[in-house]
Amino acid sequence: MRVFAALITLLALAGCAGSGSESSSKPDASVLLAMYTGILPCADCAGIRTDLWIYAEQHAGEASRYGLRETYIGTRGGDRTVERTGHLTVSHGTASEREATVYQIESDLPDGRRNFVRAGDNELRLLDREKRELPSSTPRSLYRAVTLVEGDTGKVIDISAGERVIVRLPSNRTTGYSWALLTSGSDALTRLASEYTQVVQSDGKPGAQGVESWYFQAKGSGQQELRFEYRRPWERNVPAAKSTNYTIRVR
Repeated sequence: MRVFAALITLLALAGCAGSGSESSSKPDASVLLAMYTGILPCADCAGIRTDLWIYAEQHAGEASRYGLRETYIGTRGGDRTVERTGHLTVSHGTASEREATVYQIESDLPDGRRNFVRAGDNELRLLDREKRELPSSTPRSLYRAVTLVEGDTGKVIDISAGERVIVRLPSNRTTGYSWALLTSGSDALTRLASEYTQVVQSDGKPGAQGVESWYFQAKGSGQQELRFEYRRPWERNVPAAKSTNYTIRVR
């Protein structure tokens, strides 16, 4: 949904012209503490689909590294995804709250450091460079999430109300195939959005292979099954080429 307005003067984000070295989202030999996802503002596109992984160097350690995947939605050349990793610093205090916990992520981009304040157990909010809150009308929040892939099929996942679930499945729409969602059980999850991103090759040209991403949020206790079938929509009474399913239990 392309409804995200640009706020150029207040944003702690650069526009789409920023570029960085592409890398794996997971730093080597690090322990994942949490993953967050959401839409953040963009000065010259419709919004930035943002996935942020926070890592420690060892179990029970303090957050010290991050992985970041940003998909710039609706640029002149279409959606564009950039991944990077880097150092993360935990500090305390914002312009309005002295005891708040702030995650500061470093990058080699022109915008440099970005500040996120912990707003409860399941939410990070983007701050400006002076650690001030952005206007509430701005898309500024990332929400704690669990990411599932095709290899996780059959798993039972326990999450808390307010957490998000992302399902990422490989897809090649040039063949006519796409993933269809079927659900059963309680209405424990709210479907937020879905998108298709085409893989960009090392030479910068889009390839045929892509990824379909589905976003959900837990709204209350209960159990719900998510089943996906990979098929051509016009082929009736034909078995799916493949399928995957996940059981989500919301505590």
